[in-house]
Amino acid sequence: MILISLILLALSILQGSVAVSQTQIPLKNNAKFNASCFNTTITSFMEERSIPGLSVAVTYDDRLVYASGFGYADIKNKRLVDTKDRFRLASVSKSITAVATMYLEQTGALKVTDRVFGPSGILGDAFGRNPYSAAVRNITVQHLLEHTSGFVDEDMCGKGCDPTYLPEFLDLDQWELVGALLDNYAPSHEPGTFASYSNFGYFIAGRVVEAASGIYPYEKYVREEVLAKIDVTDMRIALNESRKHEVEYYDFDDPEGPYKLHVERRDSVGAWIATPIDLVKVATAIDGLSVRKNFLNKTTRAVMYDPTPVQGSDYAKGWRVKVTDGQPIEASKDGDYSGTNSILEINFVNKTSFAIVVNKEIPNNEQFHGGYDLKTLMDRLLAEVEEWPKWDLFK
Repeated sequence: MILISLILLALSILQGSVAVSQTQIPLKNNAKFNASCFNTTITSFMEERSIPGLSVAVTYDDRLVYASGFGYADIKNKRLVDTKDRFRLASVSKSITAVATMYLEQTGALKVTDRVFGPSGILGDAFGRNPYSAAVRNITVQHLLEHTSGFVDEDMCGKGCDPTYLPEFLDLDQWELVGALLDNYAPSHEPGTFASYSNFGYFIAGRVVEAASGIYPYEKYVREEVLAKIDVTDMRIALNESRKHEVEYYDFDDPEGPYKLHVERRDSVGAWIATPIDLVKVATAIDGLSVRKNFLNKTTRAVMYDPTPVQGSDYAKGWRVKVTDGQPIEASKDGDYSGTNSILEINFVNKTSFAIVVNKEIPNNEQFHGGYDLKTLMDRLLAEVEEWPKWDLFK
């Protein structure tokens, strides 16, 4: 009976007959900033795409000016999204890995130009059983962060394939997986000459963070040495099942899809869970503004946001960047899994940042454009604000 009720409720959301409830941090009423416009637009956006739950946070000049939760964190138990609810970040996790790596450079534990494998590499020969090729020995930390390691998914296992999801490797943990892929595949391009988005590269980057810091596992270093120092204490690595204060995830074609991703082992690749408020708190620690203390100094930030020299790519280290006259004007990272879309964006010119997450993957078809719809939604909403409020909801 419970299963039937859940299916009926899910179908009613798909048909748009269930109202999208909303919980919000209270906003002042005397500002030109129009929160009700945000609320109405976001609610319509969710209804059009049958999204059960959404959470969003926005900063201006390092102040939290808007944070709101909409819809259902848990359909079965009719639990509404609260701004304290955590969502899977999917590949936004790569930006967290990049920040951690850049902090290791800032503290002298590594350089992004350091080689990763071989006698002079950070990881030495700790992974895999076979001798490394010259190409593997030439991979640097920078190549991993910029998706230019030379490992190309399509060349490794075919069009549309990601080797980190291959069935024969699903029982391996993240450390075993790195070794297995190194033993079974080789770079198809010389490192630093070809850009191709690589989850495998970020699996390796997580192991670099561990080895360079001397702290294992990756999550422990990031939580204690990075996030805690910017007053972020609730971010965790996801489990296959939802944690306490985490939303449930929905894929109405495959209800178990979000829970069979082996997400925990994807730590440095796509496993962080967080609230949007904590995500924009990270953003305000790396945006170069003076209101909140910058976790990364000016030199380190410049390196992180410096685009790859490889033509045809807009990736820097952990971020997609837009550059004008040699200066970054925007850094962003999106992510998607079954049951998840997310995006974190910093606009250096407008002095804004936002994070937005949902608990059902947005379709990518003739009508909708997957997670990119979240960016379009927020960019449009923020562009319409001429004067931001003075309050700071961080306080």
